[in-house]
Amino acid sequence: MKKYLFALSALALVLTSCNPRVVTEMLTNEWPATTPDSVYVFDKTDVIPSESQEIGKVKVVDTGFTTNGSYNTVMQLAINATAEKGGNGLVITEHRWPDLHSTIHRVWGTMLRIPESAIAERESPDSMEYSALQQILPEEEYAEYMEYKATKRYYEQQQRELKERLKQQQEVIRQTPRNVIRISAGPTLMTSKYLVENHRYRYRVGVDICVDYDHVWKSGLGFGINYLHNYTSFDEGVKSRIDYVGPSLVLAYARTKSFRCDVAFGLGYCHYSDSYEGYSLTQNRVGLMMRLGAEWRVAKHLGLGAQFNVFSVRLKEPEGMKLEKNEFYGIEHIGLQGGLRYYL
Repeated sequence: MKKYLFALSALALVLTSCNPRVVTEMLTNEWPATTPDSVYVFDKTDVIPSESQEIGKVKVVDTGFTTNGSYNTVMQLAINATAEKGGNGLVITEHRWPDLHSTIHRVWGTMLRIPESAIAERESPDSMEYSALQQILPEEEYAEYMEYKATKRYYEQQQRELKERLKQQQEVIRQTPRNVIRISAGPTLMTSKYLVENHRYRYRVGVDICVDYDHVWKSGLGFGINYLHNYTSFDEGVKSRIDYVGPSLVLAYARTKSFRCDVAFGLGYCHYSDSYEGYSLTQNRVGLMMRLGAEWRVAKHLGLGAQFNVFSVRLKEPEGMKLEKNEFYGIEHIGLQGGLRYYL
C-alpha cells in the first residue's frame, strides 16, 4: 500500500511540475471569488477605468520542468488566479516569450476590482477579449486569435523600444560638439630602419606634438585639418624632424553626450629634415597619417582625450643604396598622445 501511495505521490508531483507556477501577492482579500469568464484583460497601454482598485499582483512563471506553457495556457492561469482572489480585471504588465532562460511564455499582471458601473460603460469586444470572445469563438480559433494578439503586442512593444532608443541617440547626437580642436603630445616609436654611418637603427623613440581641427556632421562623417611635428634624435648626434600638415576624412561615434571616439585618415604635405654637425638635409614629400582617438567631455567646452597615431612618409633614396624586395626608403612611426580637447 505504501508503494502505491509513493507512486501516486510521485506521479502527482511530476504532473504538477509540468504546469507553470502561479504566484500571487495580495494587497487585500475583501472581495469574494468571481468566475474566469467575468475577468476583463487589459494591456498596460490600454485605458483602465479610473474607479478600479488594485487588489494584488499575479505572475505565471516556469518551474524549471514546465512543458505546457503556451501563451493561451499561461494567460488562462493568470485569469483563473485573478478570479479566485476576487478580481474581475487583469492588466498584463509584462509578457516574456520563450527564450534562452525558459521554454514557455511568462506573464506578470496586476489584479483589479472594477465597479459594475464602470464595466457597463465598457461593453466592447476589445475590453472583453478573454471573456466574450472565448464564448463566441471555437477553441482553436480563439487560441489562434490570442497568439495573434500576443504577437501584435510584442511587435508594438519592440517598435516603442526602438523609437525610444532612436530618440535617445538623436538627443546624444544633438548634444555632441560639431567642431573640436585637439592639442596632444606623447612618445612615438620609429618602426622603420634608419641608417647612421654604419649603425642601422631598427627602433627609436621620439616625441610627437599634434594639433588637429575636426568638423563632424550629424551623420558622424566629417573632415579635419591636421598638423604633426615629430622629433627623434640618435646616438651619433643626428636629429630628425618631421612637419606634416594636411586634410583628413573623419568618422566619429558618440556613445553618450560625454564620451566620443573617432578615426581619421589623412594625406598631406610633409617636410623632412635631418641635421648632423652643422650639416642638414631637407626633403618635401607626401605623408600619410591615421589617427584613432577617444575623448571624455568634462565641461561644456573642454575635454580630455588620447589618440593613437600612425605616420608614414617615403623619402628619396640616396645614390647607390640598394633596397630589399618590398622595402621602401622612408620614415614610419607609431605614437600615443594625450591632451586637451576644446569644443567650439
